Amino acid sequence: MKGYSGVFPWKSNPTKNQEAPSGTWKLFGKSNSLSKSAEVQKTLTPTSSVSNTPHHHKRQGSSASEKQFEDLVASSIALIQHDRPSNLPAKCTEEALRHKAEHARMVEAARRKVEREAAARHARIQESLRLEERLARHAKEWTQNILPDWDNMKNAKRTLELWWSGLPPSIRGKVWQLAIENKLKITHVMYQDLVFQAKQKLHEAKLKRKRLKINKACGCKEDNSDDRRSSKEKLQKEEITGEINNEKIDIKETELDSTDERIGCEERLSNRDKFVAKSETPRLGMSRNFSEQNLKSMNSESERKNKSNPNLVEYSDECSMELIQLDIARTFPHLCIFQPGGPYFDVLHELLAAYVCYRPDIGYIQGMSFIAAVLILNMEAPQAFICFANLLDGPVLRAAFTRDGAMMQRLWKAYTALLEYNVPSVANAVAPELYLLEWLYTAFAKAMPLDAACRVWDVFLRDGDTFLFNTALGILHLYQEELKEMDFISAAQFLTKLPEDLDPEALFRSISSVSMTLDGMSFEELVSCCQLEQTLDDDVTVRL
Repeated sequence: MKGYSGVFPWKSNPTKNQEAPSGTWKLFGKSNSLSKSAEVQKTLTPTSSVSNTPHHHKRQGSSASEKQFEDLVASSIALIQHDRPSNLPAKCTEEALRHKAEHARMVEAARRKVEREAAARHARIQESLRLEERLARHAKEWTQNILPDWDNMKNAKRTLELWWSGLPPSIRGKVWQLAIENKLKITHVMYQDLVFQAKQKLHEAKLKRKRLKINKACGCKEDNSDDRRSSKEKLQKEEITGEINNEKIDIKETELDSTDERIGCEERLSNRDKFVAKSETPRLGMSRNFSEQNLKSMNSESERKNKSNPNLVEYSDECSMELIQLDIARTFPHLCIFQPGGPYFDVLHELLAAYVCYRPDIGYIQGMSFIAAVLILNMEAPQAFICFANLLDGPVLRAAFTRDGAMMQRLWKAYTALLEYNVPSVANAVAPELYLLEWLYTAFAKAMPLDAACRVWDVFLRDGDTFLFNTALGILHLYQEELKEMDFISAAQFLTKLPEDLDPEALFRSISSVSMTLDGMSFEELVSCCQLEQTLDDDVTVRL
């Protein structure tokens, strides 16, 4: 231990410890040497004395050497709290008392904040436990009493009450299937056939894109060769014309030769023009950065031709396949299960592609992926496809996805009338164009937290498409005070993505407080009574 004798200066020699008196105390026990503080001060601190220490560094009842010893940190429990750092003047009595009172208030406020947070956390836990117990009781009641006798119990008062309070996740998929029904008579075998057709079309689309890339490269070379050939023909024509003018030949032979040459040149030029016109025909190549409108507007004539033969790969199908690939990665990104490489990426892609084959007249529209994803989260893929196809065959969603302008105009007018009646302050501040279309196209699956969206879907599938507009009015009624204080852009952003802490119970209370009748007419009657405003654009749309 001789080599380490200077490392720990407070460890003195045993002989000295035996001879030292025991009159002082150290931090962690009774001291054996009165000279220990002096040794530590000499070893670990620069030499100083009371005489050369500034007067404002001195404290009452302690010297500078003692403060330097106190500043020595041997352990975390040996930290000494000072009222003020040693390099600052000491506090006066009044200032010290004031700071002590402020410190006590801060500690008390922090203590109350911790208690409030703990109480809120405890309340959330208790509420979660009560919710789980309630869902367990409801699930048992659904399983034992309602589902076995669905035809007789689906319209019972108790069933409707349980339905409104939210379906338990364990039986939600089953109840959704029974509520949507299968009016289109789609079978599992039909779904598998549609998936096979979709895979074939995807494969053919990839091959077509490869061929178009090759043809495009070859077309550029052929165009250049055509230009060289035409310039060569022009030179030959000029040479022949010069020879005819310079040489002395018979007039008839000259006329015949010039006529034959003119005919030959015209034939070659006409053939070249035909080839160039053929090469300039618009191709069916698709860029990945095209929007939905650009993709669907290109080559509409080829779409009409291909629809005569359903076995051909339609351009609209290829567009829809491309749109699915562009849009599917943006579906519930926070879940990380529908993105490429996720467990449900292929399932969602196959379902949407199968629907494109099932309804090529509609194809894929942005927003379908959210509806399909909610169904996939609650049931198997074949059942999800059956529900998806039947759900999109409802009056509101069918009008939205088929772009039925007349029906959408009636729905818009009826909703605007109810909005002005229920929430007039919001009706004048926020235009429905900012939020309503996206809410309808995704059935609130994109704008709401997933739990709240599933609660809305429960009653939406029970009451029909009218509940979508009831929910829209309920959201505006719930957040009307917040929306009044927002500007145009802030309100649009807020309604596009509602808060994550949206309380489903508060939302449904707001939905219940909204009236869906106006002047004694229901929403459906308002829709049927709305007058259409025929404009020039509508005439053009109808003719197209």
